Amino acid sequence: MYLLNVRGKYRHIPSPRMASFWLGHFPEIERERTKGLGDNPTDELFLKWASEVGTLYVLHFLWMPVIIALDPSDVEAVHMTPHHKKVKLITDNSGYVFGERFLGDGLFTIRDYETWKPRRKMYDPAFNRGYLKTLVPMFEKCVNKLLDQLRPLADGRTEVPMKKHLSDAATDVISKVAFASDFSDVCQIKLAGLRNITVVEGKVDSLIQYVFVGVQKSLNNPLYKYFHPYEAEGYREAIRALRSIGRECIQMRIKALDNGEEVPNDILTCILKVASADETAHIETLVDDFLTFYVAGQETTANTLSFAVILVHQHPEVLKRLLAEIDEVLGSRTSVTAEDLEKLKYTEQTLVGPMCQLPQYFDNPSTFNPSRFDPENKRPSPFVFYPFGVGHRACIGRHFAMVCDRVGEGVRHALRI
Repeated sequence: MYLLNVRGKYRHIPSPRMASFWLGHFPEIERERTKGLGDNPTDELFLKWASEVGTLYVLHFLWMPVIIALDPSDVEAVHMTPHHKKVKLITDNSGYVFGERFLGDGLFTIRDYETWKPRRKMYDPAFNRGYLKTLVPMFEKCVNKLLDQLRPLADGRTEVPMKKHLSDAATDVISKVAFASDFSDVCQIKLAGLRNITVVEGKVDSLIQYVFVGVQKSLNNPLYKYFHPYEAEGYREAIRALRSIGRECIQMRIKALDNGEEVPNDILTCILKVASADETAHIETLVDDFLTFYVAGQETTANTLSFAVILVHQHPEVLKRLLAEIDEVLGSRTSVTAEDLEKLKYTEQTLVGPMCQLPQYFDNPSTFNPSRFDPENKRPSPFVFYPFGVGHRACIGRHFAMVCDRVGEGVRHALRI
């Protein structure tokens, strides 16, 4: 009766046929998801349902309804209306994993707009384009470290695990540009004291990936911690280690600021200076956002660069044009300035190109064609394609991500990968 009552409230919205009365549409989505990510089978399923019932429909997962909106006008109505709250199931399982505080009450997990707005305003100065331009030399230093690792391998014979190198580089950028720290040593120390983790490398990004396996298991099975208490405690230990790393980093910087010491001109310093005037900025809340920024920045940057590397080298004509633009902008220089980044237009398009597009609004959407994002070409509504979100809660780190990715793409000039 409960399921019938909940689902009855959404009867006026079209819905594809359910595979199971009890589980709703979950079995079909899970079946498609397990096929792998290569051909985006889940996206294809959503588009298939849209062709059958329309661009606005409801899916049922056990007792929870989820409304899918694909039409730009519907998307705009949701994103531009502040009172719509984020999905509780997602924010709850990211905020607390198996009862352990992970992202807590950070920018990502705050559901209420009125609570979120002043926090976002507090952090905005650290992520504006002008301030990030001053950090370009720090970005470049991390890229040069990556170059030093790759040069000996660029002999035309050695197989190079680029995903690993780019993931390490993204970790380096987030650690040093945002927080002026190298967490590898402290991470090793934290892991040495854990009893329930044996599968994590001694790196922060590996620890984060391990935790997100726990997040996924918590989402898939709310009873997981009861059936697998040892594994659940391992995820809780990993979270405690991550938060301890963040807490110590923040406390050390606060102490240095209070003592009038010289501190790095990084994002953490900018945030703490603003937060010092906010009485509600509790240390655990700062840790929430420390982890939110770290998690969001590392994984997305590594994945974007990895897909870009693969696709660019699968399309020689794109590589040729990309290198030509870098040559034109940089000339004989191997360094990149903030002014250079503004001129690397095609480079930016190659970074946006790997992201998915809808067939209703893009010709040949599965084709890698960076030119489709040329400002001179007609583009559909901004509510059709928004890789960094849109509206009030658009990604705060979008400028950071694009600076990081464009500096990273500049390594092609030196390496000709």
